[in-house]
Amino acid sequence: MLILGNGYAGLAAARVLAREKGLAVTVVSAERCPAYCLHLLPEVACGGKTPADLHLADPGEYEELGVVFKGGARVDRLLARDRKAILSTGEELPFDKALLATGARTSVPGIFAKPMAECANVISLRRMDEAVALRALIERGARNIVIAGAGRIGVLLAEALKDSDVTVTLIDVAPQILATMLDPSVAARLRPELDARSNTRILTGRPVDHVHAEGGSVCEVRLADGTRVPCDVLVVATGVTPNREILDGVPSSPDGVPVNNRMETGAPGIYAAGDVVAFETISGRTEPGQLILNARMQGDVAARNMAGGNAVCPPSFTGNVVKIGPLTGARVGDVDGEDHADFPVGRSFLRVTLSGSSAKGLREVTGLQFVGLAEDLRGLVPAVLKKFDAVELSGWIGETGFGVAPLLAARSTRWA
Repeated sequence: MLILGNGYAGLAAARVLAREKGLAVTVVSAERCPAYCLHLLPEVACGGKTPADLHLADPGEYEELGVVFKGGARVDRLLARDRKAILSTGEELPFDKALLATGARTSVPGIFAKPMAECANVISLRRMDEAVALRALIERGARNIVIAGAGRIGVLLAEALKDSDVTVTLIDVAPQILATMLDPSVAARLRPELDARSNTRILTGRPVDHVHAEGGSVCEVRLADGTRVPCDVLVVATGVTPNREILDGVPSSPDGVPVNNRMETGAPGIYAAGDVVAFETISGRTEPGQLILNARMQGDVAARNMAGGNAVCPPSFTGNVVKIGPLTGARVGDVDGEDHADFPVGRSFLRVTLSGSSAKGLREVTGLQFVGLAEDLRGLVPAVLKKFDAVELSGWIGETGFGVAPLLAARSTRWA
């Protein structure tokens, strides 16, 4: 059994397969370190955590489980028909069944491609070594940190650096922060927390026109409106794209590798899980991965089926969370669409997305956006997972104004 990737999905699958007698399991990873918590990389970059703090497994766990770990070996090609993987080292690994858990990488716009390839002070933040490199640059005196991309990673990094002796400039072509996560009017409720900080500047709605480098380092970023931003480090946080290019004989799309509810791809014996897949959501849409809970569940299901089982992965949901100061921003489920309703929940704000026929009174909650205190968010997720009726949800919130979480969590409803 071959597992390509050592993130949440790969680790979950390795642990399941290692319990099966008679199976030889190999994990291949481009990184040498143990699996780690990706979304906490900004904490390493700011010095708040060490790399070891992020590890999801002990360094010796694979050896104890009898799993062969090949770290530092990138997979160049996965040949589905020939049942072998070709590594960057030239080694060929035969397999009976394989799990593609290669995650996603930063999607680099053309204007940043040359600086990223040639300048040591231009990085993304998708790998441990990149977080360590950013920390080293700051320790060596970098003070002007420019973050291209005010999405989740960019905002989390700005938040992590709030107490550092640096100036942070967040730049985004979109008119508001967190453009792919929240509606602009919802994200606007979070933005004041960043705007109030003396070391943070937000320049949204402004495309980058030029990246100026001297001596192998970027020193200035110029925007389309003429604004010049001094730069000691440029962090490219412009979204992600699934790592699917290694596939030969496995159907895929720009959004990821399609899988069925057994996590099987279109090629027999090849499974996929985590950020690299495109999966079916609870509302029947196909979405990219990028959620820890989904990756772990998908890796577990894939491994059980690789071992000869018949496990089924329930429809998943999309979601993301950011924390800025005392406020939490969250998106759960499918939030696209114009039909929504807004509610106060305790001291927080909730926007729910609705589907169904208003004429027949059948209005289901298919997604939510939230800004406020974390305790007000607890228990709201079941409203999306189980497609609660919007009228009933509105009544609960209207009657209580707060404390709605226990009511929702206790609701007994069939899995949708």
